[in-house]
This record gives sequence, structure tokens and C-alpha cells, in this order.
Amino acid sequence: MTLRVFRCPFCGYRFRADPEGRYEAGVATILRGRGPERVGAEGPSCVDLTCPNCGKEFEVEVEV
Repeated sequence: MTLRVFRCPFCGYRFRADPEGRYEAGVATILRGRGPERVGAEGPSCVDLTCPNCGKEFEVEVEV
């Protein structure tokens, strides 16, 4: 588990999260912009994070 600092692109709020852990645990809600052939492939994948301040979702790339 590695916490990384993220900045919300909408409100600028900074918070810590573990996107790799969410990806591994299968809690990732949506993989956007990736076709079915990219799911589970090696390389960067995207996980949606929700800002705790404004509640909007944004994408974060994770290394798998």
C-alpha cells in the first residue's frame, strides 16, 4: 500500500489515496477510455477517484 498525493482538477483540494490498492482489490468503479482488449493488459490503467471535498470524479493512471 503506497499513499500518493493527488490534487483535484476541479477544486484544487489535495488528498492522499492508494489507487494501486483500489485497482488490485477490484474496487475500481470504471475503466474509461480503454477498450476491452486493454483490460488486464500490462501497462498503465486508469482508476476513478472521487474528491472528498467537492465529490466529483476524475481519472488517475496506475501501474499494474
